[in-house]
Amino acid sequence: MPSKKSDSLPGDKLLIVYRLITGVSGRHYQADIARKLGCSPQTVGRIIDKIELHIGKEAHIERELDGKRRYYQLVSNSAKRNLGFSFEELHLLCTARDMAASTLPVSVLKRVDDTLTHLALTLGERATFSGCIEFQSKGYIDYAPHLETVATLRTAIDKQQVCIVTYTGNGRKEASGYRYAPGRVIVMGGTMYVQGYCLDDDTLLKGRPTTFSVHRISGVVKTGEYFKFNASDTEARAFGLDWHEPKRMRVHIAKDAADYVRDRVWSADQTINEHTDGSLTLAITTTSEKELKAWVLGFNGSAHLIDFQK
Repeated sequence: MPSKKSDSLPGDKLLIVYRLITGVSGRHYQADIARKLGCSPQTVGRIIDKIELHIGKEAHIERELDGKRRYYQLVSNSAKRNLGFSFEELHLLCTARDMAASTLPVSVLKRVDDTLTHLALTLGERATFSGCIEFQSKGYIDYAPHLETVATLRTAIDKQQVCIVTYTGNGRKEASGYRYAPGRVIVMGGTMYVQGYCLDDDTLLKGRPTTFSVHRISGVVKTGEYFKFNASDTEARAFGLDWHEPKRMRVHIAKDAADYVRDRVWSADQTINEHTDGSLTLAITTTSEKELKAWVLGFNGSAHLIDFQK
Protein backbone atom coordinates (compact mmCIF):
# COMPACT_ATOMS: atom_id res chain seq x y z
CA MET A 1 0.00 0.00 0.00
CA PRO A 2 1.58 3.35 -1.06
CA SER A 3 2.42 5.80 1.70
CA LYS A 4 0.62 9.12 1.99
CA LYS A 5 2.37 12.22 0.71
CA SER A 6 1.74 14.06 3.96
CA ASP A 7 0.72 13.29 7.51
CA SER A 8 -1.22 16.60 7.75
CA LEU A 9 -4.90 16.27 8.59
CA PRO A 10 -7.42 17.70 6.11
CA GLY A 11 -8.25 20.49 8.55
CA ASP A 12 -4.59 21.41 8.84
CA LYS A 13 -4.26 21.71 5.09
CA LEU A 14 -7.38 23.84 4.88
CA LEU A 15 -6.04 26.19 7.58
CA ILE A 16 -2.61 26.46 5.93
CA VAL A 17 -4.07 27.39 2.54
CA TYR A 18 -6.59 29.78 4.12
CA ARG A 19 -3.84 31.69 5.91
CA LEU A 20 -1.75 31.74 2.75
CA ILE A 21 -4.50 33.03 0.46
CA THR A 22 -5.95 35.61 2.86
CA GLY A 23 -2.75 36.71 4.56
CA VAL A 24 -0.25 37.06 1.71
CA SER A 25 -1.03 39.33 -1.26
CA GLY A 26 -0.30 38.23 -4.79
CA ARG A 27 -0.48 35.06 -6.84
CA HIS A 28 -0.26 31.61 -5.26
CA TYR A 29 0.56 28.87 -7.72
CA GLN A 30 -1.28 25.57 -7.44
CA ALA A 31 1.84 23.44 -7.93
CA ASP A 32 3.70 25.34 -5.18
CA ILE A 33 0.83 24.85 -2.72
CA ALA A 34 0.58 21.16 -3.59
CA ARG A 35 4.31 20.70 -3.05
CA LYS A 36 4.13 22.50 0.29
CA LEU A 37 1.21 20.39 1.52
CA GLY A 38 2.43 17.13 -0.05
CA CYS A 39 -0.85 16.59 -1.86
CA SER A 40 -2.19 16.57 -5.41
CA PRO A 41 -3.15 19.71 -7.40
CA GLN A 42 -6.73 18.41 -7.47
CA THR A 43 -6.79 18.44 -3.66
CA VAL A 44 -5.59 22.05 -3.67
CA GLY A 45 -8.45 22.95 -6.00
CA ARG A 46 -11.00 21.38 -3.64
CA ILE A 47 -9.52 23.24 -0.66
CA ILE A 48 -9.76 26.55 -2.55
CA ASP A 49 -13.43 25.83 -3.31
CA LYS A 50 -14.13 25.30 0.41
CA ILE A 51 -12.29 28.48 1.41
CA GLU A 52 -14.25 30.59 -1.06
CA LEU A 53 -17.50 29.45 0.52
CA HIS A 54 -16.45 31.13 3.78
CA ILE A 55 -14.81 34.41 2.74
CA GLY A 56 -18.10 36.23 2.19
CA LYS A 57 -19.19 38.75 -0.41
CA GLU A 58 -16.35 41.22 0.18
CA ALA A 59 -13.86 39.14 -1.80
CA HIS A 60 -13.46 36.25 -4.20
CA ILE A 61 -10.63 33.96 -5.26
CA GLU A 62 -9.42 34.49 -8.77
CA ARG A 63 -8.42 31.37 -10.72
CA GLU A 64 -6.24 32.07 -13.75
CA LEU A 65 -3.42 30.58 -15.81
CA ASP A 66 0.06 32.06 -16.10
CA GLY A 67 1.21 30.20 -19.18
CA LYS A 68 0.51 26.60 -18.15
CA ARG A 69 0.70 27.31 -14.42
CA ARG A 70 -2.56 27.74 -12.54
CA TYR A 71 -2.63 30.25 -9.72
CA TYR A 72 -5.07 31.54 -7.12
CA GLN A 73 -5.35 35.09 -5.83
CA LEU A 74 -7.64 36.79 -3.33
CA VAL A 75 -9.34 39.82 -4.87
CA SER A 76 -11.22 42.29 -2.69
CA ASN A 77 -14.51 43.29 -4.31
CA SER A 78 -14.77 46.44 -2.20
CA ALA A 79 -11.19 47.43 -3.05
CA LYS A 80 -11.99 47.15 -6.75
CA ARG A 81 -15.02 49.39 -6.34
CA ASN A 82 -13.17 51.96 -4.27
CA LEU A 83 -10.05 52.13 -6.40
CA GLY A 84 -12.01 52.95 -9.52
CA PHE A 85 -9.23 52.39 -12.05
CA SER A 86 -7.73 49.61 -14.08
CA PHE A 87 -4.43 47.97 -14.92
CA GLU A 88 -4.07 50.32 -17.88
CA GLU A 89 -4.30 53.36 -15.62
CA LEU A 90 -1.77 51.79 -13.26
CA HIS A 91 0.67 51.57 -16.15
CA LEU A 92 -0.03 55.23 -16.96
CA LEU A 93 0.90 56.09 -13.38
CA CYS A 94 4.13 54.12 -13.80
CA THR A 95 4.88 56.09 -16.96
CA ALA A 96 4.30 59.35 -15.10
CA ARG A 97 6.64 58.08 -12.37
CA ASP A 98 9.39 57.48 -14.92
CA MET A 99 8.90 60.91 -16.47
CA ALA A 100 9.16 62.63 -13.09
CA ALA A 101 12.03 60.48 -11.78
CA SER A 102 14.77 62.92 -12.82
CA THR A 103 13.36 65.63 -10.54
CA LEU A 104 12.50 63.44 -7.54
CA PRO A 105 14.94 62.76 -4.69
CA VAL A 106 15.88 59.09 -4.24
CA SER A 107 13.99 58.84 -0.94
CA VAL A 108 10.78 60.17 -2.50
CA LEU A 109 11.16 57.96 -5.56
CA LYS A 110 11.42 54.91 -3.30
CA ARG A 111 8.21 55.88 -1.52
CA VAL A 112 6.45 56.29 -4.86
CA ASP A 113 7.69 52.87 -5.99
CA ASP A 114 6.52 51.28 -2.73
CA THR A 115 3.06 52.80 -3.17
CA LEU A 116 2.82 51.65 -6.78
CA THR A 117 3.92 48.17 -5.77
CA HIS A 118 1.23 47.99 -3.07
CA LEU A 119 -1.36 49.26 -5.54
CA ALA A 120 -0.27 46.71 -8.14
CA LEU A 121 -0.63 43.86 -5.64
CA THR A 122 -4.08 45.11 -4.67
CA LEU A 123 -5.14 45.06 -8.31
CA GLY A 124 -3.47 41.70 -8.89
CA GLU A 125 -0.82 43.05 -11.26
CA ARG A 126 2.83 42.06 -11.27
CA ALA A 127 4.91 44.78 -9.65
CA THR A 128 7.89 45.36 -11.96
CA PHE A 129 8.79 49.03 -12.11
CA SER A 130 12.14 49.24 -13.82
CA GLY A 131 12.16 52.88 -14.86
CA CYS A 132 12.04 52.13 -18.59
CA ILE A 133 11.59 55.82 -19.42
CA GLU A 134 14.49 58.04 -18.46
CA PHE A 135 15.29 61.71 -19.05
CA GLN A 136 18.95 62.62 -18.94
CA SER A 137 20.54 66.01 -18.52
CA LYS A 138 24.10 67.27 -18.19
CA GLY A 139 23.41 68.67 -14.74
CA TYR A 140 20.63 68.42 -12.21
CA ILE A 141 19.28 70.17 -9.13
CA ASP A 142 18.92 68.22 -5.90
CA TYR A 143 15.36 68.96 -4.76
CA ALA A 144 15.59 66.96 -1.53
CA PRO A 145 16.12 70.14 0.59
CA HIS A 146 13.15 71.80 -1.12
CA LEU A 147 10.42 69.20 -0.58
CA GLU A 148 8.81 71.21 2.22
CA THR A 149 8.71 74.25 -0.06
CA VAL A 150 6.98 72.26 -2.79
CA ALA A 151 4.48 70.78 -0.31
CA THR A 152 3.61 74.23 1.06
CA LEU A 153 3.18 75.65 -2.43
CA ARG A 154 0.91 72.78 -3.45
CA THR A 155 -1.34 73.36 -0.42
CA ALA A 156 -1.46 77.10 -1.09
CA ILE A 157 -2.30 76.52 -4.77
CA ASP A 158 -5.09 74.11 -3.85
CA LYS A 159 -6.63 76.50 -1.33
CA GLN A 160 -5.82 79.69 -3.31
CA GLN A 161 -3.98 81.06 -0.32
CA VAL A 162 -1.71 84.09 -0.43
CA CYS A 163 1.91 83.40 0.59
CA ILE A 164 4.93 85.40 1.59
CA VAL A 165 7.75 84.03 -0.57
CA THR A 166 11.38 84.74 0.34
CA TYR A 167 13.39 84.58 -2.87
CA THR A 168 16.94 85.19 -4.05
CA GLY A 169 17.00 86.13 -7.72
CA ASN A 170 19.75 85.33 -10.21
CA GLY A 171 22.89 87.34 -9.57
CA ARG A 172 21.66 88.62 -6.20
CA LYS A 173 23.20 87.92 -2.81
CA GLU A 174 20.29 88.93 -0.61
CA ALA A 175 16.76 87.55 -0.57
CA SER A 176 13.62 89.64 -0.90
CA GLY A 177 10.07 89.01 0.28
CA TYR A 178 7.10 88.90 -2.08
CA ARG A 179 3.37 88.78 -1.45
CA TYR A 180 2.42 86.03 -3.84
CA ALA A 181 -0.55 84.12 -5.29
CA PRO A 182 0.84 80.79 -6.55
CA GLY A 183 -0.89 79.20 -9.54
CA ARG A 184 0.99 76.10 -10.64
CA VAL A 185 4.31 74.28 -10.30
CA ILE A 186 5.88 73.21 -13.59
CA VAL A 187 9.09 71.43 -14.61
CA MET A 188 11.07 72.64 -17.62
CA GLY A 189 14.56 71.58 -18.62
CA GLY A 190 15.06 69.71 -15.33
CA THR A 191 14.22 72.82 -13.27
CA MET A 192 11.12 73.27 -11.15
CA TYR A 193 9.30 76.61 -11.24
CA VAL A 194 6.22 78.10 -9.61
CA GLN A 195 4.12 80.47 -11.68
CA GLY A 196 1.65 82.94 -10.24
CA TYR A 197 1.14 86.61 -9.51
CA CYS A 198 2.74 89.08 -7.13
CA LEU A 199 0.22 91.16 -5.20
CA ASP A 200 0.51 94.74 -4.11
CA ASP A 201 0.19 95.51 -0.40
CA ASP A 202 -3.34 95.61 0.98
CA THR A 203 -4.98 94.14 -2.12
CA LEU A 204 -6.07 90.72 -3.29
CA LEU A 205 -6.26 91.73 -6.95
CA LYS A 206 -4.08 90.12 -9.60
CA GLY A 207 -0.75 91.93 -9.92
CA ARG A 208 2.17 91.26 -12.27
CA PRO A 209 2.80 87.70 -13.47
CA THR A 210 5.83 86.29 -11.66
CA THR A 211 7.81 83.06 -11.98
CA PHE A 212 10.13 81.80 -9.25
CA SER A 213 12.71 79.02 -9.46
CA VAL A 214 11.76 76.67 -6.62
CA HIS A 215 15.35 75.93 -5.58
CA ARG A 216 15.96 79.68 -5.04
CA ILE A 217 13.04 80.00 -2.62
CA SER A 218 14.31 80.05 0.95
CA GLY A 219 10.93 80.37 2.66
CA VAL A 220 7.18 80.15 2.04
CA VAL A 221 4.72 81.31 4.70
CA LYS A 222 1.00 80.93 4.12
CA THR A 223 -1.07 83.92 5.25
CA GLY A 224 -4.68 83.97 6.31
CA GLU A 225 -5.69 85.67 3.04
CA TYR A 226 -7.25 84.00 0.02
CA PHE A 227 -7.40 85.17 -3.59
CA LYS A 228 -10.35 84.55 -5.92
CA PHE A 229 -8.78 84.69 -9.40
CA ASN A 230 -7.18 81.97 -11.52
CA ALA A 231 -3.46 82.29 -10.77
CA SER A 232 -2.45 79.41 -13.03
CA ASP A 233 -3.71 80.79 -16.34
CA THR A 234 -3.65 77.25 -17.66
CA GLU A 235 -5.60 78.35 -20.73
CA ALA A 236 -2.72 80.53 -21.89
CA ARG A 237 -0.22 77.91 -23.04
CA ALA A 238 2.45 80.19 -24.45
CA PHE A 239 6.06 79.42 -25.35
CA GLY A 240 8.33 79.66 -22.30
CA LEU A 241 7.78 80.70 -18.72
CA ASP A 242 5.77 83.74 -17.66
CA TRP A 243 8.45 86.42 -17.60
CA HIS A 244 6.52 89.18 -19.40
CA GLU A 245 3.23 89.94 -21.15
CA PRO A 246 2.44 87.70 -24.17
CA LYS A 247 4.07 88.63 -27.47
CA ARG A 248 3.25 87.25 -30.90
CA MET A 249 6.35 86.28 -32.90
CA ARG A 250 7.17 84.46 -36.14
CA VAL A 251 10.07 82.09 -36.74
CA HIS A 252 11.26 80.74 -40.09
CA ILE A 253 12.34 77.09 -39.91
CA ALA A 254 14.51 75.55 -42.64
CA LYS A 255 13.62 72.27 -44.36
CA ASP A 256 16.10 70.18 -42.34
CA ALA A 257 14.43 71.17 -39.05
CA ALA A 258 10.84 71.44 -40.29
CA ASP A 259 9.73 67.93 -39.28
CA TYR A 260 11.01 68.42 -35.73
CA VAL A 261 9.07 71.69 -35.34
CA ARG A 262 5.96 70.42 -37.14
CA ASP A 263 5.65 67.40 -34.84
CA ARG A 264 5.40 69.49 -31.65
CA VAL A 265 3.09 72.03 -30.03
CA TRP A 266 4.96 75.20 -29.07
CA SER A 267 2.01 77.36 -28.01
CA ALA A 268 -1.71 76.72 -27.81
CA ASP A 269 -2.49 79.26 -30.56
CA GLN A 270 0.37 78.44 -32.92
CA THR A 271 -0.03 78.51 -36.70
CA ILE A 272 2.23 76.90 -39.29
CA ASN A 273 2.61 78.18 -42.84
CA GLU A 274 4.17 75.60 -45.16
CA HIS A 275 6.47 76.69 -48.03
CA THR A 276 7.13 74.97 -51.35
CA ASP A 277 10.83 74.49 -50.56
CA GLY A 278 9.97 72.34 -47.51
CA SER A 279 10.57 75.07 -44.95
CA LEU A 280 7.86 76.61 -42.77
CA THR A 281 6.97 79.70 -40.78
CA LEU A 282 5.88 79.15 -37.19
CA ALA A 283 3.80 81.87 -35.53
CA ILE A 284 3.56 81.53 -31.73
CA THR A 285 2.81 83.46 -28.59
CA THR A 286 5.64 83.72 -26.10
CA THR A 287 5.92 85.04 -22.58
CA SER A 288 9.71 84.68 -22.60
CA GLU A 289 11.44 86.37 -25.51
CA LYS A 290 14.84 85.42 -24.09
CA GLU A 291 13.94 81.72 -24.11
CA LEU A 292 12.57 81.98 -27.63
CA LYS A 293 15.77 83.57 -28.93
CA ALA A 294 17.89 80.92 -27.20
CA TRP A 295 15.68 78.25 -28.77
CA VAL A 296 16.17 79.74 -32.24
CA LEU A 297 19.95 79.89 -31.77
CA GLY A 298 19.90 76.22 -30.82
CA PHE A 299 18.99 75.31 -34.41
CA ASN A 300 22.48 76.40 -35.52
CA GLY A 301 21.33 78.49 -38.48
CA SER A 302 18.27 76.43 -39.43
CA ALA A 303 15.90 78.91 -37.77
CA HIS A 304 15.67 82.69 -37.47
CA LEU A 305 13.24 85.26 -36.11
CA ILE A 306 11.23 87.10 -38.77
CA ASP A 307 9.30 89.76 -36.89
CA PHE A 308 6.75 90.57 -34.24
CA GLN A 309 3.07 90.24 -34.95
CA LYS A 310 0.59 92.59 -33.32
